[in-house]
Amino acid sequence: MEQHRKYGDLVQIAPDHVSINLPEAVADIYGHKSGCLKSDFYDSFLQVMPVVFNVRDPMAHQRKRKFLNLAFSARALSEFEPSMDVELSCWRRQLIDISKSDAVTDFTVWANYLAFDIIGRFAFGRSFGFIEKGMDPFNLITTVDTRGEVLNALGTLPAYLRYWMKYMYFDPFWSAGLRAASNLASLGRAAYFDRKDVSSPQKDLLSYLFAAKGNGDVGEQEIIAESISFIVGGSDTTSSTITHFIDFVSRDRALQEKLQEELDSAFPGMQDLDWVPNYQSLKDLPLLNAALKEVMRTVVSVPTCGLMSNPKIFKDPSDFRPERWMGTNANELAEHFLPFSTGTRACIGRNFAWMEMLKAIAIVFKTFNVHRATDQPTVIREGFFVKAVECACYVTLR
Repeated sequence: MEQHRKYGDLVQIAPDHVSINLPEAVADIYGHKSGCLKSDFYDSFLQVMPVVFNVRDPMAHQRKRKFLNLAFSARALSEFEPSMDVELSCWRRQLIDISKSDAVTDFTVWANYLAFDIIGRFAFGRSFGFIEKGMDPFNLITTVDTRGEVLNALGTLPAYLRYWMKYMYFDPFWSAGLRAASNLASLGRAAYFDRKDVSSPQKDLLSYLFAAKGNGDVGEQEIIAESISFIVGGSDTTSSTITHFIDFVSRDRALQEKLQEELDSAFPGMQDLDWVPNYQSLKDLPLLNAALKEVMRTVVSVPTCGLMSNPKIFKDPSDFRPERWMGTNANELAEHFLPFSTGTRACIGRNFAWMEMLKAIAIVFKTFNVHRATDQPTVIREGFFVKAVECACYVTLR
């Protein structure tokens, strides 16, 4: 961003590589009629075979979206919401138990447990059990983090060098990262075959893919590859955003009280132990949605982050101001809100993620008063995603 401030909207940062921070260019780059392809950076994320996230050929991507879209339709998400609520209810009970002790709650950890268990239930029909156990016995979270960091680095290398990185035995970054990628593939395969052998009336992601397989539209290796991909795509992204939201609001007492007032108005009185807010009641709450948009505009790392901090669009872009999304120009700003990308390559799970994040955040601030355990700035680690290293909070029942 410093280079854009110095040199303007178009900055050449490498041979054949131009960074563009120009609102007018969005349609040309991301639009349905764009001739732009994903770069070969995404080839580094290949496991088993290309998936909807990293396949570069437009026709292949269109074919994949066709059989995956059914699993992410409004009807499918509505049918899955009760299953999501099972995990959220368990999560709330665990947080209540922790709040009764003097221990701090690290939401970096607990947001991860929630996101992984929800995506496990959505993709494979059952959670990984992290919330209930209060731990990750498979070391899956660290595996995903380590894999993301090394594949992110691998993608920046010339294609002819990537193959040789697996021989970097004495460099712990490469050896641990590539081993993590292999471990994730093994865990994904195991989860797939466990689900394959179970007949379930529940509509999960694999049930839609099995139907496509029965129609001859997709093969088994492709299903396995997509399953592995969704473990990553549906976990780190949402958990990071939930954590950053809690980090921001736990440091701003006035904002937290306003958010709690809004939630109390929508859900009056005390709620029972298994309470989970329904999505229909959350999706139109102005401050809740505005604050989530502002978190995703300011902190969460996406390729369009420069656009979302462009002062030509967002006044005082470095300031965290949820109210900007509640003003008279909110619709205009929404045109430039692109954390899920836009066009044909927009995130297929964006509505799923939004529902999950709103529900989790509402549970936290309807149920608890939350205060950060430190006045120090949050330490951020950037791999493929921007993640808070910790988000330790004092949590008390309201």
